[in-house]
Amino acid sequence: MRSSPLEGWSGAGVVSGEIMVITKFITKSCVVPELESKSKPDAIKELTHLLFEKKKMKNVAVALDQVMARETTESTGIGNGIAVPHARVPGMKNLSCAVGRVTGGMDFLAVDRKPVHIIFLICYPPSQQTTYLNFVATVAKLLSDKEHFNALVNAKDEEEIFQILEDLSETYDASHDSAIKAMKTDPELKNVEYGHTDMLLLARLQLHEEMLATAKSGKRKIKERIEGIRSMVDPRILKHYDKLMKSRVPALVPVEGDTCQGCFMRLPSKFVQQVRNDEAHIHTCVNCSRYIYVV
Repeated sequence: MRSSPLEGWSGAGVVSGEIMVITKFITKSCVVPELESKSKPDAIKELTHLLFEKKKMKNVAVALDQVMARETTESTGIGNGIAVPHARVPGMKNLSCAVGRVTGGMDFLAVDRKPVHIIFLICYPPSQQTTYLNFVATVAKLLSDKEHFNALVNAKDEEEIFQILEDLSETYDASHDSAIKAMKTDPELKNVEYGHTDMLLLARLQLHEEMLATAKSGKRKIKERIEGIRSMVDPRILKHYDKLMKSRVPALVPVEGDTCQGCFMRLPSKFVQQVRNDEAHIHTCVNCSRYIYVV
């Protein structure tokens, strides 16, 4: 069985602990309780056009090309009945997601070879890489629970689907802040679920700064969270992060296929493996000095 390109996002890892309220990026009008499409390409096209029709993006052709190109590289059917086709789309101001359900299941060439029932099609601007990563991490974590997944499959309409997603992510988001604080005082928690504490805090910090940049309301609460997170980060790590954010945004980026997604330079495979295996230290790209993690 093939491994998922998103394997680990709902378990240990930098972004895996980052729970967000995903319905901030989904509107009820972008939830389809039963897709008309019967195939993977048609489903992707239907959901991409829905985002365009709801004015979430301007260039549907570019978005569709990007999503389909990603699928030819590796399927985004991550297993357990879920697919997360996605694309980085220049010109967008904020991440947007369309959700489609296929009650009877659809062949999506998923990693577990099982039919996909829930599709989250995600389009996002290049400036929201962290937001996108944590959006997918949240989806993977929330729906790894079979009870949650079944609730979505059996929901009666788009309003109930939306409400289930909102309730689940708000519950996890509320409990996550206390978990982060616990990591700073309980060494037993440090490597069990969340990996390196300061790296996780940086991921959460960068996520909230991206959210603040596009928020239309709730800025005060976001700023308070940012200050709270900053107070918990090691000052030396925070100093380098702040320096990067002035000249090389984003400061924290993933490594995909041995390539840093900040400078897009290839890294030595041996070094990437070291980063993957060493959760006790924070690592930086040897080319651009950004903080990095491997997905």
